[in-house]
Amino acid sequence: MWYGVSNIAARLLTYLLTPYLTYTLVGARGQLEFGKYSFVYAVIPILNVLYTYGMETAYFRYSQTEDNKQLYGTQLTAMLISTGLFSLLLWMFSAPVSVFANIQDHPDYVGWCALIVGLDAISALPYARLRKENRPRKYAVTKVAGIVVYVVSVVALFSAGKSIVGETLYNRYWGLGFILFANVLQSVVTLLLLFKELKDYRPMINKVLLSRVLLYGFPILIAGFAGTINDTLNRVMFQKLYPVSEDESLRMVGIYTAAVRLSIMINLAIQAFRMAAEPFFFSMAKEKNAPETYARVMKWFVIALCVMFLSVMLYLDIWKYFVGRDYRNALNLVPVLLLSYVFLGIYYNLTVWYKLTDKTRYGAYIMLIGSVVTVAFNWILIPTWGYDACAWGTLACYGTMMVLSYAWGQKYYPIPYDLKKLLGYLSVMLILFFVQKSITGFTAMISLRIISGTLLFMAFFLFIFKREKAELKSFPLIKRLVK
Repeated sequence: MWYGVSNIAARLLTYLLTPYLTYTLVGARGQLEFGKYSFVYAVIPILNVLYTYGMETAYFRYSQTEDNKQLYGTQLTAMLISTGLFSLLLWMFSAPVSVFANIQDHPDYVGWCALIVGLDAISALPYARLRKENRPRKYAVTKVAGIVVYVVSVVALFSAGKSIVGETLYNRYWGLGFILFANVLQSVVTLLLLFKELKDYRPMINKVLLSRVLLYGFPILIAGFAGTINDTLNRVMFQKLYPVSEDESLRMVGIYTAAVRLSIMINLAIQAFRMAAEPFFFSMAKEKNAPETYARVMKWFVIALCVMFLSVMLYLDIWKYFVGRDYRNALNLVPVLLLSYVFLGIYYNLTVWYKLTDKTRYGAYIMLIGSVVTVAFNWILIPTWGYDACAWGTLACYGTMMVLSYAWGQKYYPIPYDLKKLLGYLSVMLILFFVQKSITGFTAMISLRIISGTLLFMAFFLFIFKREKAELKSFPLIKRLVK
């Protein structure tokens, strides 16, 4: 709970900045700064994968069999060296990098980004050590404290920046500069809070151990790149491929990112599921009825995803206020993005087969195939479709990954998923969405739209209750309610 809740709370706090930023960064300059922010923070996750190159997972793997002091010292020494080299390269080539990132008026931002990614990379192993030593409270407090520093700093700089930094600096760094500076503060504070996990570090390199760690971490690096590409590369490609001016493409990247942020609910659910599901799947692996249990988990997880999809799409007239008026032009893509994350959630549920059978290479294959779909789809269609191609490319990517994982999984570790029921729930979800979409096309009255959405939402719950009546009655909470 500590690990899961802290990660979700951290992401939630970050996402809650979306309405603040989209209501603050308004007008032509505001939209341009939000676009720059969206672009830069689409590139940073790719750098994060490069800087950490699977070291965190490798630490968990080899801490079971190797001397922990040697392992920790060797890995951290290697990461300090590589972080210094990567950051030095970014600093040396800050001018061309800033042009690529559309921040040529602020090449110093490249150094800030290098500092953020570098400090976060150095923090990765201390975080892993906290988990290894079963210290979830320190992990949770550190994680959430860093995000609180970030959020408070962003709000303080935009709201009272002139008093804090002076008018000259306020005008120069307003926008992306404030966000990056707040992120630097967050990374520094996080590293200071992890000082206890760093103070006993002694520089060392065990070449044999390091070679094994690097060999183990390489596939994780590839899978990490593929996963990040699937999630963020489309925004980078859009900015480079869509045939409009640079400022206009950045503004459009910001608008598209605002639509992506409306999928927050399903993203948080997937994050929570991933934190809880893996240990559960492994704990059940030796049970005779494990496959049936996994199928049952899938069924209820799909039902939960359908509920979350409908909770956004049936009440989009309310949810649209999550982003500022200047950023609502891509709301028509929200259902496509939500459905994409439904597919992603199902995919993560399906990954149980290759984790239990030690065929993890298939996970890398699936991620890489998804990356090919993402790159090809966006490369071909962005010039004509614009950011619609980004959304539909995400859907095609996660849909492909879901289908491949199901097909290979049934071959190597058959699980009796009730496809008829699963497809039925997803179909009813989409039918109710299209009914609501038709209703909103006939009336502009928000009150009637909300009433129709509520009635359709209730209809879905009644449908679930009718289909799962017998199983629901076995739940302890339902039993108490019935009594």
